[in-house]
Formats: sequence, structure tokens, C-alpha cells
Amino acid sequence: MNGTSSELKEQGRLALERGAVEMAEKCLHKALQQAGDDAEIPLLLAEALGENEKLTESRRVLEKAVASFPDDIELTFSLGDTCFELGDAAAARGCYERVIELDREQVDAWVSLGLLHYQQENYQQALVCHKQALDLDPQSVFALNSYGDACYALGDVAAAVSAYEKVTELEPDDPQAYYNLGELYYDGGDLDRGESMCRKTLQLDPEFAFAWLTLGNICLDREQVREAIAAFETFLRLEPGDEARQIRDEVTAVIAGLKS
Repeated sequence: MNGTSSELKEQGRLALERGAVEMAEKCLHKALQQAGDDAEIPLLLAEALGENEKLTESRRVLEKAVASFPDDIELTFSLGDTCFELGDAAAARGCYERVIELDREQVDAWVSLGLLHYQQENYQQALVCHKQALDLDPQSVFALNSYGDACYALGDVAAAVSAYEKVTELEPDDPQAYYNLGELYYDGGDLDRGESMCRKTLQLDPEFAFAWLTLGNICLDREQVREAIAAFETFLRLEPGDEARQIRDEVTAVIAGLKS
């Protein structure tokens, strides 16, 4: 693992593409030691660290890089996303607002800022951000999905449906919008359309865990016990992480009750 900083950077990039994140880290750490004037190296290193679930270290690398390159949009945006993932909403917001200050036409920065507001249940402000993003790019799938979520949270079901349907037109192979529609229809009591959208989601992505969960709820509402159990058990198999622990516990209890 020798070479110039450019050669090490390229080795790190190729290792990332192959999924060899530890090798990528080593190459990019060494490249960074050799060249402190290349903003792409810390960006790639932060990506490798993130892939290896070293988010705190990734944040440190990005913070140091942003201090050296305060006007670099990619670095600042990446730092915002890392802070968001770490749960530091204030720091993430500062980064997204800085990106927008540097370039007000950064669509994804508006959407990400809106997602921060959405996470904090400030749905009206989230909607403002997503509208700004859609004014810049009416065909942004990221913005449309997020806009639909904010509309639904505010009770504007028709606008949410319209946004999600637009996504299915733009990206007919993207399962997320079909799932969003399925959830929306299920919550509204339309089990037939809810099931149809969930099955379309699973046709596109059989491992879309939460589509299995919604499908299980639909089957349960229809008193289709065996089908509900099968869907719930598939959800548990596909969603093993701690992030969904409360939902997993609830589903496990439902399955136990159905089998008793």
C-alpha cells in the first residue's frame, strides 16, 4: 500500500466500490497524511468510515476538512448527513443551512433541512422546505416523497397521494412510493388498495421489511390469521436491528397471541 496521494486515493476509491471498507480506510488515511489540500480525500475517507459504522470518527474527519475548506459544499453536506445520523439535529441543521447559503439551488439540502424539521414534528416548516426543493426541481423523487410525508402529517391526504403517485410515474421501479401509498391507504381504511400497493412494493423489493409489516396488519384486519403470522414473521426476519426494537417486541407479542 504505497504510492502518491493521488494513487492512494484511487486505491481507496476502488476499494470502496468493491466494499473493502477497511482497505479503503487504510489507503485514504495514508493519502490524507500525504496531501492535506485535496478535499476529496477526507470526503472518501468519511464515506469509508461511515460504511464501517465509525460515524463519530467520520464526523471528526469531516469537521477538520470543513474547517480547511469552509466553502466546499460536498464536505459540508456530508458533515450534515453524518450529524443527522448521529442524532445531532442542531449541527446537521447548521450544515444544511450553510450549504444553502453557499448555493440556494441545492435541492437535496432543502429536502434534508425539511427532514430535520419533520423529525422534530415541525411539519409546516418541513413543508416549506420541501416546496422550495420542488420549486427548484419538480421531478426530484427525494423531494416528492418527503413532501408527501409532510402533507400526510398535516392531514392533506390528497396532496400526499398526488406526490407519491408522481414518484411512481417518475420512478416506476422505486418501491418506496408504493409503500407510502400502501401505508396511506391502510391508515385510511382502504384495505384493498393498501394491499395492492404493499404487494407491488414487495414485487419490486421482496425484502422491504415494513411492507411485510403493513401487509400483516391488513391480513389481521381481515382475520386472515395464517397470512398475518407469515407476514409478521417475515418482517421480524428482515428487520433484526435495535432501531425497530419496540415494533419488533409488539409484533412478537401479536404473533404469540395469534398462535395461542
